[in-house]
Amino acid sequence: MTAIQIQNYGPTDQVVVADTQGPTEVSEGHLLVRVAAASINQIDTGIALGYMAEDMPLEFPITLGTDYSGIVEKIGPGVEGFSVGDLVIGQAGVAMGGSGSFAEYAVGPAVFAAHAPKSLPLVEAAALPLVGASALQAIESLRIIPGMTVLVLGGGGAIGSLGVQLAQAVGAKVIATAGPADHEDVLALGASEVHDYADQSWWEDLPAVDVILDASPGLDPAPYYGLLRSGGTMLSLSSQHDEATASAAGVSAQTQLSVPVTDVLDQFVAAVDAGHVILRIGMTLPLARAAEAFAADETTPGKTLLIVADLTER
Repeated sequence: MTAIQIQNYGPTDQVVVADTQGPTEVSEGHLLVRVAAASINQIDTGIALGYMAEDMPLEFPITLGTDYSGIVEKIGPGVEGFSVGDLVIGQAGVAMGGSGSFAEYAVGPAVFAAHAPKSLPLVEAAALPLVGASALQAIESLRIIPGMTVLVLGGGGAIGSLGVQLAQAVGAKVIATAGPADHEDVLALGASEVHDYADQSWWEDLPAVDVILDASPGLDPAPYYGLLRSGGTMLSLSSQHDEATASAAGVSAQTQLSVPVTDVLDQFVAAVDAGHVILRIGMTLPLARAAEAFAADETTPGKTLLIVADLTER
């Protein structure tokens, strides 16, 4: 089978299109999936660059990829809720006990899989697992309820755009930051106001918000504590917080570790099928053009997908 691999840690333009035997058997608690598509996430780049090498040594060659959509081919012992032939989404990254999803076949833990949404083409569903679980878990952790004012930082990104929609669907007022090119799209997703993330002049007229969802990578969160009401909460998906600084500002702050387990994925799939959220697909490329896809993912709004196989006629 064809797989996208690395032979050593390094830049993503050095990934290799390899011809490998591929997985054929599944261990307890796992699924063997024929992959329709896979999406690129920051963790895929991090694995390629070796950011996890010290904490999680891996043997080369490594097949990259976490998110997938596809069809169940085999079911390991102890797996319930899935049958051969089911259309599924999930994660099969090597850091999560899988074989890597940038391949024609992948093995992944069933606890990180769910039935695919009925309202999306199977290939597009590959964009869902990590960003969908991250956004849903954030909304639930922030305990957003109708009438709240929510500030979403990075509202034009893959997770932030979903956070805007989920918060709006709950009945919250959503204010977002985004690059100027994304303002119109973020307003269409349900934000009542969108501001340029690089311009802080709007802060002066902003009434205190109840919660902040920080989906903007590499952000210094401390300056944003002052935008929260007393006792408000800021939740970040990548930025780290200093507890003493947050406490001194009279707010709570936390960094979320997203875990796309089945029940969370099921909830998000239900939201997709109910029409509460739509996905932003930025670019689709064939599996063999993975290096190009990695490069495009850094600048293209929305999720970048690698198309592996057309399984719609199966």
